[in-house]
Amino acid sequence: MKLSQLNAFKAIVECQTVTAAAERLNLSQPAVSRLLSGLEQRLGFNLFIRKGNRLVLSDEGQAFYLEVAKVFDAVTGLDHAAESIRSSHFGSLNIAAMPLLSNAYLPRILATFLKNAPRMKVGFKTYRSEEVIRRIQSQTTDIGFAFVDEYLAGVKAQKIECECVCLIPADSPLAKRSVIDIYDIADQMLIRHEKDAIQRRIDALLRRYNLSTVEQIEVSLASTAAALVREGIGIAITDPFTAHMESEHPQVVMRPLVFSLPFEFDIIYPALKPIHRHAEQFIEQFLLLADELDIYLKIGPMRDLDEDTDA
Repeated sequence: MKLSQLNAFKAIVECQTVTAAAERLNLSQPAVSRLLSGLEQRLGFNLFIRKGNRLVLSDEGQAFYLEVAKVFDAVTGLDHAAESIRSSHFGSLNIAAMPLLSNAYLPRILATFLKNAPRMKVGFKTYRSEEVIRRIQSQTTDIGFAFVDEYLAGVKAQKIECECVCLIPADSPLAKRSVIDIYDIADQMLIRHEKDAIQRRIDALLRRYNLSTVEQIEVSLASTAAALVREGIGIAITDPFTAHMESEHPQVVMRPLVFSLPFEFDIIYPALKPIHRHAEQFIEQFLLLADELDIYLKIGPMRDLDEDTDA
C-alpha cells in the first residue's frame, strides 16, 4: 500500500467527506476516491459503509484508522528528529580527558553543552594521558585532552598554553597579597606535585634563588592538592582550570604569580577523519568558559603529531 492512499484515507476520516478531504490534499475528488478504492482493494475489506452521500467508518475501518494514525505520528516524529539534527540537538560525542580537566572544568562545559543539545549522547571518560592518546589513535574517540610529548601517528593536536597560579588558604597571611612571588612561597608548606613538569620548574627556581619550602606532602592529582589547600594544610601552585574551580570555595583564594610558569597540554583529534562538528562546538564552549574566567590561553595551530613539529 502507498503512503498517498493512507493519507487520503486519513483525510477522509478527519474531514468526514471526500470533497473536504480533496480540498485538504489539494487533489480532485475523483483522485481521492481512486486512492481510497485502491487501498480497499489492497486491504481486502471496506473501510467505509456508504449511507447515501455519507461515508461512515466500518468496524474494520475504525480499527485500521488507529494503526494509520500511529504511522503518521511516527512520520511527525521523524520531522522533529530532523529538526533536532539540523539544530545540533541530536547526535553523539565521545570525549576522553586526563583527570586534571575531568574533575571540574570539563563537566561544567559539558553541562552547558547539553543544555543546548538535550538529546545529545555523550561518552565522557577519564584516563591518564597515555590512554587518552591511544583512544584518539584508534579513531574511536572524537576529542581528547592530554599531555603530549612525542610524535604520534593518527593524531592531530592543538597546543594550549596558559599560566599557573597559586592557591592559598583564605586565612593565610599570603591571601592578603595581590600577587605571589617566588620569595613569598619560601618556607611555606608547599603541596608538591608528583613527577610533574611544573614542580620541576618550581624546584629549579627555588634553587636559583637559594630558597626552600617545607616539603611534607606530595600528591598525584591537582584536585587533591586543591582539596588540601581548602583544608588549610598548605599552598599549591597549579593550573588555572583547577584553581578557578576551587577558588569558588570561600576557604580558598587564588592569586597570580609574578614569575612566568607556563602550563601546557594538547587538545587532540583523530587524524584519519574530519573533526566532529560537535567536537568543534564543545571546544567553542571550552574557550568561552576560559574567557569568562579570565584564563588567558595561547592556542597553537592544528598540527599532525606524526610530523616533526619543529620543522
